[in-house]
Amino acid sequence: MASKNLSLVTFLLGGATMGSTIKFSAKTSRRSFIGLIKAIIGFLYLLIGAPGHKSKLIAFVIHEVTDEPREHARLTNTYSTKKIFLKQISLLSSYFKFIDPSENSSWVNQKGCLVTFDDGYKGGLEAAKILEGLKITSIHHVNLNTIQGHINSSALLHFVNHASGHETNWCDSTPKNLEKLLTKLSDSELQKVSEFSGPYMKLSELQELISLKHAIVGDHLLNHWYTNSLTDTEVLENLSRTSNSSQLKSIIMPYFAAPHGDLDSQKMELISKQGYEVLFSGSSWTRAGKATIIPRIDLNNSINSKYRLFGAIAILLVKSKKSKD
Repeated sequence: MASKNLSLVTFLLGGATMGSTIKFSAKTSRRSFIGLIKAIIGFLYLLIGAPGHKSKLIAFVIHEVTDEPREHARLTNTYSTKKIFLKQISLLSSYFKFIDPSENSSWVNQKGCLVTFDDGYKGGLEAAKILEGLKITSIHHVNLNTIQGHINSSALLHFVNHASGHETNWCDSTPKNLEKLLTKLSDSELQKVSEFSGPYMKLSELQELISLKHAIVGDHLLNHWYTNSLTDTEVLENLSRTSNSSQLKSIIMPYFAAPHGDLDSQKMELISKQGYEVLFSGSSWTRAGKATIIPRIDLNNSINSKYRLFGAIAILLVKSKKSKD
């Protein structure tokens, strides 16, 4: 049975099916359409003076910054080219004050914008160096296990589903499912997973990131699990600041970003009780226990103009208002 499973996986990983190619084209068209809608909303929002955009601390999230994204980042649209990244920072500079958490203990109550990064990509380190030169502070939420050479759970799940032509259900990114998938893959197939995802920072590069004056390291769980699918015990075991298995927890500030941006209220309360002061999740500025909840806007490659940027801001502000009504 094991050999049959391995043969099946090998066959599935040989290349994307025609169905997956069609799905990718459909997603690309859908993203272009959504980008156009955001631009129209942004144009109208700016036309009426962009009310409310300076009334909040607006956080932005970036994943990978690269001109050569690997398939995982390309297919999920979680990257910005270097040129667009610089344009995005220039746009933010024109309309917002950048917030530095190290300068004020009550920074969550300030008005302006905050630049954050997720997952610990190598491109995030290079982007942090650029921001360092501009004296702009950024928070980097990393998966410490990935930094230490382990497989990124969500990337592995995406890889296997993409190869088989299936939609990826991010809820399946759990420790148990990771172990199941790993037992079915050969060394060569694991190498393909590495080529599909990343490249992520190594430990030495994380140390380089920490050495930057304007870079802060936050928690993104030990691996890229879907937090709402974890038991309370699994959550506690995988918080970088509370895990007994993490030797690097002392470098992590009490800031937590939920993988996939999704965190239910019960998990928010649980994480807040572990001493985390800020949780990045959802679509509303609120509180959970003693923690401040801050939503974020994804600065992916499609946010490439002031109209699309302000379209995304307007949509977030409307979502936030609706969630409170």
